[in-house]
Amino acid sequence: MPMAATLVFANPSDRSNAEPARFGRDFALFYSIRYEPNRSSSASKPPSPPGRVSFLSVPDRGRVARGIPREHPGNHSLSFALTTASQNRPRSTVAMSSNADTAQAKSRSGRLPRKRFYRARAHSNPLSDSHFPIPISPADFDCSHHYPYFFPPGSEGRSDGDAPPRKVRFADIGCGFGGLLVGLSPLFPDTLMLGMELRDKVTEYVKERILALRASNPGHYENISVVRTNSMKYLPNYFEKGQLSKMFFLFPDPHFKEKNHRRRVISPQLLDEYAYALEVGGIIYTITDVEELGDWMRSCLEDHPLFGAVPEEELELDPVVKLLSSATEEGQKVARNGGQTFRAVYRHIKLEEE
Repeated sequence: MPMAATLVFANPSDRSNAEPARFGRDFALFYSIRYEPNRSSSASKPPSPPGRVSFLSVPDRGRVARGIPREHPGNHSLSFALTTASQNRPRSTVAMSSNADTAQAKSRSGRLPRKRFYRARAHSNPLSDSHFPIPISPADFDCSHHYPYFFPPGSEGRSDGDAPPRKVRFADIGCGFGGLLVGLSPLFPDTLMLGMELRDKVTEYVKERILALRASNPGHYENISVVRTNSMKYLPNYFEKGQLSKMFFLFPDPHFKEKNHRRRVISPQLLDEYAYALEVGGIIYTITDVEELGDWMRSCLEDHPLFGAVPEEELELDPVVKLLSSATEEGQKVARNGGQTFRAVYRHIKLEEE
């Protein structure tokens, strides 16, 4: 977001401040920034030597903007304060953290969190080393923490008869703000689903969103959860061989530069890991609004011996396919802008023996 600067002078009528005033005007003209003299009374401030620069604190910026004297005036005649060019950005970073805590409390009472309290970058480098807890093996991943409804105290997961304990069956890789998880939950209420997201703030938003939905809809949305992790590195730490029945890769980062193609979440090497985690007959769903990336993902899946394309007739009957372009926030944005999407859906098949 573009930034604008505000130059504030303590006493523009004081002739001793003429030199810094000329400097301020020249500085503003040269850098195309906003120049505003302080119009508050100078009686409450002691004389200040010219030519000194200071940074206004967050409360003082608001007071100066409203023409109120600063709470702690210093011996500086020139103050340099940064403000945003947009008038709709009223809160500072300090206030953002406290507002995030407030949003967390409200989410547990049933109120959905607001995205503006969870600022995050559009993308994150999947090759960088991040610091977050990672299970050593799938057996160390505690499902009871994520799905308490299905894992009451003293049990290993609700199941009928001698059926094995419940395990995660759907994985949304790079789940973003959790739109697909929320859309899939009512369609498969007894299927555990896990969103995997690398960005910290986005993960926190999805957590609070799920808590709010559970609080406002008792008995629903108990089968979805999210973890902050790097699925390109640690997918085998979460899922056993053949554990998953569906994997979703919706609107991934295109990484346009050829040198960054190794960062793409769909690649010949990573498809080996996805085939390991998927059961035979499990399905990979991919969609993007970038044609070049769509061709890349389709080509990788087509060339891999363990994946085969799902017929179009079968896709028309699959209720999940309809959510690929409409459930996620990114898909909704593409639809609003009249964009085109490119879909590729492939099934895990057995390797043909020679």
